[in-house]
Formats: sequence, structure tokens, C-alpha cells
Amino acid sequence: MGVRDGLVRLAGGQLEERAAFPPGWLSELMRYQGNVYALPTTTYGNESPSSITGSAAYGSGVVFAVEQRRISLFRQASFAWKRYGAGPRPMAADLFRTSALAPLDNPGKLLARMLLDADLYGNAFAVMDGDTIRLLRPQWCSIVLGSQRQPADPEAAWDAVPIGLIYAPSGKPDQAETWAWDEVAHFAPAEDPDARWRGMSWMASVLAETANTQAYNLFLSKFWANGATPNSVITFPADVQRETVEAFRDVFMAKHAGVEQSFRTAFLGGGADLRVVGANLSDLAAKDISADQFARICAAGGVPPVIVTIVPGLESASTYANYSTAHRAFADLTIRPLWLEAVRALSKLLPSPANAELWYDVTGVSALQADALDDAQVMASQAQTMRTLVDGGFVPESVIAAITTGDMSRLQHSGLLSVQTQAPGAGNVQ
Repeated sequence: MGVRDGLVRLAGGQLEERAAFPPGWLSELMRYQGNVYALPTTTYGNESPSSITGSAAYGSGVVFAVEQRRISLFRQASFAWKRYGAGPRPMAADLFRTSALAPLDNPGKLLARMLLDADLYGNAFAVMDGDTIRLLRPQWCSIVLGSQRQPADPEAAWDAVPIGLIYAPSGKPDQAETWAWDEVAHFAPAEDPDARWRGMSWMASVLAETANTQAYNLFLSKFWANGATPNSVITFPADVQRETVEAFRDVFMAKHAGVEQSFRTAFLGGGADLRVVGANLSDLAAKDISADQFARICAAGGVPPVIVTIVPGLESASTYANYSTAHRAFADLTIRPLWLEAVRALSKLLPSPANAELWYDVTGVSALQADALDDAQVMASQAQTMRTLVDGGFVPESVIAAITTGDMSRLQHSGLLSVQTQAPGAGNVQ
């Protein structure tokens, strides 16, 4: 689909015909519900403060590890239809599949890339290409807003809503394409406080920690490169000639600079005085400082330190004795909300059957087997409760409905006595 066709479709076919359609016309006008407004009004790109580049994020080993942990669990989910009324933790019987889910068969790679785009750039955009779901590069996407009250400046209007998406490859505006907003799956788990309809990268909140980590690594490299010792100052008497000082400097550096020359004995002469300045790694509490930075990165990414496994200085929080609890928290507090957001976004691309909605299926995810055990215990408890209620004379169908929905007002009594479940006096001997 060309850019003109897309704009005409978004504008309801009301754009005037033009003999020529240069790329510059892309920034002219567009119609929405009878109003004309400037295009585009909300632009997403690398210049956005809510997005960062991959090189900036992955310059830290901790950021890379956190992101990989997020992706490794997120990509293991599959998709199914969930019957209405099944609740947020449906049982296997509440999930089913049809041929309409074919575009989401083996969605691991799609989910991994969606999360990576959202985590790096704040947004992931997907559209249908025939029977295939395609992801668009978020750096080249612009969200188009429309407003009935302020069509000339919809971004400032409180009734502004997204009405379309423009995909324009960098430096190639003649290859731009457009989609109506209801044809776009927009995955943005973290909302940008400065742009209502755009997401933001969680990594943007820890850029300072990432920069500090890189500075710390640079400090260590310099520390080792200079003999694994603090800074040194050598002073000479005032009457020593400059040429002598420079010659001594060259000899001293040749003998003592570098890790391989560490701890060599220095021989001084000519009244030279060697003094150590600065602090060593212990004095700087480098381990505590780096551990604090690493903990902030893990917190921003929603990954407990024990899951990352490389965070030093957090022994109390990163022992494997806490692994099961940490993994449960990681799945429940971080990954499940991401799955819900992915379901919400992708459901726009697939028509759902009657009385069903798109849902994520994690029955095959080994990392969540503890949840399966909990579900089994819940089912056992529910079964015992059902047995008690049926023995108490409640109608079995109403018992099932009440327990599975949590609405006890749906219980209906049969009018029969408890235990015998028979009418009063029915068992009396005449």
C-alpha cells in the first residue's frame, strides 16, 4: 500500500486528486471525522527522550542480563481463546484454539522482538501482512492524532485519540506507508508521562546508573593500567633541572606503569620524594557502590537480583534459597502484566470467536510449575467446598457456578435436608 492510498483511506476518501504526489506533501493535511489537521502531530523517533539506542542500553552487562531474563520468560507463552467468565487464571478447560490463531503459532520470536522494541524504544508496532503479523521499526513510526474540538492542534486537545500510524523509513519518505489505528497493534507497557499515547523505555530511567557503571569499569581499567595502585606524586627539590625530572619520569613510567609491573620496588634519587594520593578500591567502597547501581537497574527492569545471578554485594537478596520466591515475584509482578498488555495489543489484529477473547497460555512454561501446583491445591479446595455445599442441599449446578465465579449469591437451595438430601418427613416410618 502506497502512502497516498493510505492517507486517502485514513481520510475517508476525501482528499483531492493531485497529478503529482511528492514526499513533501506527507506533511500537509489530513481529515478526521470532517475535521482537517496537520500531519503528523505526534512523532516517535530516536530523538525522543523516552527511547534509547541499543548500544547505549547494552553498554552495561547488568542491563543486558536483566533484559535477557525478561525476554527468556516472556517469549515462552503461547496464545489461545479464553471463554468469557473464566477469570484471570483460567483452567485448561477454559482455553481452546481455532484456525484463526494461525498467525500466532509459535509466537516466541514475535514476543521476544515485541518486548525488545518496547524495552529499548518504549513502543512496539505490529500490523497484519496477509496471514502474517509483521513488526515495524518503532524508530520510523509516527502516531497520528485526531480531535473534534481542536483539529488544528489535536495533541493539545483533551479528546485527542490516535487515528493512524505512519511508517516512514529514515531518509526515504517516498516509501512511507500508513495504517488506520484499528489495524495497528501497539505494545507499550510503560506509559510516557509526557505523551499520552506513547510508551517509554524502562532503560531510560537507569541511563545514569548505566553511565556510572561504564565510568566505574573505565576507572578499574585505568587503575589496573597504572600498576594497580593509587595515584602517585613525585616531587623534586627546586634546584633540579627540568630535563632531569623528565628523564626520571620516563624511566619511572617504563619501570612501573601497567598491571604487569605492579608492586615493583621504586628506587629514587636526587632528593625525589614519592607520595601516594587518592584512594584505593577498598577506601572507595567500590563494591558497595556498584552493588547499589546494579540493584537500581534490576529494580527498574522488574527482575530480582537473584534471577540475574551476577549482582555482587547483594548476598542477602541474591541467594538461591530465595530463588523460588524471587522467580514467583518476577513472573507475577513483571511478566504477567506484560503478557496481558501483549494480549490487549494483538487482539486488535485477530477476530475473536463469540463469547471468547484472546489470552495467553503458560501451561507449558516450566518456570511457572509452582503456579500449576497452587492451581491444583485451589481446585482441591474448591472440590471439597462443592462437596460440602451439595451435601448441604444446594443445587449442584448453582454450586459450580458460585464456586467458579466467586459469587456466592448464585447458590440455590434445593429445599432438601442436609446429608439425606430428601424432603422433610420423606424417610419417616408410618
